[in-house]
Parts: sequence; C-alpha cells; structure tokens
Amino acid sequence: PDLVIYESSGCESCAGTGFRGRTGIFELLLVDEDVGRLINRRAPTAEIRALAREKGMRTLIEDGVEKVRRGLTTPAEILRVTQE
Repeated sequence: PDLVIYESSGCESCAGTGFRGRTGIFELLLVDEDVGRLINRRAPTAEIRALAREKGMRTLIEDGVEKVRRGLTTPAEILRVTQE
C-alpha cells in the first residue's frame, strides 16, 4: 500500500500545535549476558550499541518512523525531539 505521511495543522482545540495528547518514542536496551559483559568491561558505547542492534534493539528514530507510518506523528516532530 501507499505510504501516507501526515503533517500537523493547528486548530483551536489543539492550541495551534496540530497534535492532541502525547505520544512517546522509545529506545530500550535489554541487558542480557553478552551486553552485560561489554558493559562490565567498559567497552566503547559504539560496541555496546552495535551488539544491542544485532540483538534487535530499535532506536528512537526507528520507533519514531514506525509512529509516522501509523499516522501518530509527523517526520518534523520526530526530528525535533530526537535532535534536541
């Protein structure tokens, strides 16, 4: 199916923001034995992150993109909150 990307537009009920309520984006690092070993030996962050990604960790951006695909937020909002 075609991808529809929404853009926010303000109104009186959303105080001009184009959004109602809040939607979080999340990044969760599950610490298993392998990741724990890297942490304990004070491995570089990039090494820990690479292993976590291999094991299926989804980044903030990826979670945000999924929420854009579902029509819950906009690309501009994801960029705004991940680049602060």
